Amino acid sequence: MRHLLRCLLCASLLVAGMASASTDKTFLAARDAYSRGKIDQFEKLVDKVPDSYPLRIYLDYWQLKSRTTATTEWVKFAADHPDTPLSQRVRQDLARFYGNNEDWDDFRQVAEKLDSKDRELTCMDLRARLARGDKTATNEGLGLWLTAQDLPSGCAPLFVTLAANGVLTDGIRIARLRLALEAGNLSLARQLIAAVTTSSKADLDLLTQAERSPDKAFVATAVSQVQREIELYALSQVARSDPDQAARQWKTRFADFPESEQRYGWGVIAMAAARQLNPEAVPWFLNAKDQLSDMQTIWKARTMLRAGRWPDVYQSIVNMPADTQEEPAWRYWKARSLAAMGLVARANPIFARLSHEIHYYGLLANEELPEKLETEPSNYRPSPDEIKQVKARIGLKRALLLHDLELNVDAANEWNWAIRGFDDHQLLAAAELAREAQWYDRAIKTADQTQVTHSMDLRYLTPYRDLAESYSSKNGLDPAWVYGLMRQESRFMDYARSSVGARGLMQIMPATAHWIAQHMGLGRKAHPQIADPDVNIKFGTYYLKRLLTSLDNSAVLATAGYNAGPGRARRWQAGRMLEGAIYVESIPIPETREYVKKVLANAMYYSQRLGLKGNSLKERLGVIPAQASTPAAGQDPAPDPGTGG
Repeated sequence: MRHLLRCLLCASLLVAGMASASTDKTFLAARDAYSRGKIDQFEKLVDKVPDSYPLRIYLDYWQLKSRTTATTEWVKFAADHPDTPLSQRVRQDLARFYGNNEDWDDFRQVAEKLDSKDRELTCMDLRARLARGDKTATNEGLGLWLTAQDLPSGCAPLFVTLAANGVLTDGIRIARLRLALEAGNLSLARQLIAAVTTSSKADLDLLTQAERSPDKAFVATAVSQVQREIELYALSQVARSDPDQAARQWKTRFADFPESEQRYGWGVIAMAAARQLNPEAVPWFLNAKDQLSDMQTIWKARTMLRAGRWPDVYQSIVNMPADTQEEPAWRYWKARSLAAMGLVARANPIFARLSHEIHYYGLLANEELPEKLETEPSNYRPSPDEIKQVKARIGLKRALLLHDLELNVDAANEWNWAIRGFDDHQLLAAAELAREAQWYDRAIKTADQTQVTHSMDLRYLTPYRDLAESYSSKNGLDPAWVYGLMRQESRFMDYARSSVGARGLMQIMPATAHWIAQHMGLGRKAHPQIADPDVNIKFGTYYLKRLLTSLDNSAVLATAGYNAGPGRARRWQAGRMLEGAIYVESIPIPETREYVKKVLANAMYYSQRLGLKGNSLKERLGVIPAQASTPAAGQDPAPDPGTGG
């Protein structure tokens, strides 16, 4: 009898599994029909999907979109389904509908329930506030307008109102003109010049000249502020290709400009030189004094770091906006500059607070303390009951099913919506749920969100461990470093593919894969298999070893080279030895700068996870040798660019 019951149970589960698979196929077919506009076919397929199916809500949403524009039905859908991001989409559409119709009462009722607003909805919200006499909306609208970026067409009515109220003066337009020119947004710059009441067609012609031949765009006497702004833009364009030429030109012209603009001009030249790691940026920044934009101030700090001018590093940091100073990077370097100036008692409290944070600068700060903190972050393991409770959440069920169906964008949106408001224990239980489903990137991102109770096992997962350790050993590489790089490249999602075509766990470009296959003596059919985890890690570790060998056995240079290409990594070396952390901080490409920090911090945490005797982070960063004119004899440099990571 017991055997018979067991057989009946197995048969029941098999039938249920087959029915579920069939419903999944019907759902995907309906989704495809809707996306192709075949509504009749879509409706027939919807009828075959039971109401109990977890993703039925998506079909209901698409039906709503295809059948009606009645706001009452949309309001009801959002109210009936608050546990899905689809409710947010419906409310956003409703808010736009009401805003476009200037129905501000209904707009406000919907908008106040939105978790976030894009720029268009923000503009509509400001219009709603202006309509009810909220004077603070004027300054907020001006702050939104004062940007180098183009704004959505839906914001135009707000700015028409501000202009009619006399808020958008010529002075404000010229301030935005400078921002637009700094960002190279010449389309916006032309619009702003045309809107300045004192400008003329000659100003627009001068901007065209500055764009095409910037070295010829310097007039005998700049008679208006608009012309001076265009000349400063031309100066920046000359400086981008030749800062020395720009400095020579500016010396002949700057006396015709007000003092604040003279200093700004030196800042423009210094900024261009700083991005090229040109040591001459130091005196040019000093000429600019404190007449610098926020970004120029940041690059002044980096320039002074490379020059070893610690008082100037400190002064640059205290001149940054308050929120920038609070970023981990500048808290760390502020403390380092204080310590370098002998003010250790002021530096150590900054290091101490920073050392409790789980990131690159937290590790570095801990190593600066006279007594290093030996306590590691907690490694909490969620209980079966905690996992069971989050597993019952319908939003997470939908997210996991969407992930199984490879609908990764919707899956991530559902997941992120479902974990809103989770405490640390719930986050770690959800992360464990994602790990069990081999949804590694979501497991890591979820575990990364904890504030007090942490799990380093979940933050620093070790899938594909046999492959990673085997190929690391064969190439004489630190497996913690290899894991650190993989975590940053793909979050261990073997299907990961970048916008430029890099593929797999270690995000290898097709051209690089072809080069690797040739140098490993493999056939032509080897490199197309690059998405396979075995092939990807095999190729990636081989490539990383070649980079390491060709770049002075520096993990910093090799990591930078893996992301941006070995040629760039060499060009960023200085004419003298540099502390590794200073080299990293001054990498000109933001993506690569952050990439190197995260990979090397990851390596530290993986060293602990794998039970390895790891060096300190400062030892890993090491000292970067002075730049050589050519690679050392016998080196066989890897291709440039690298993986596109």
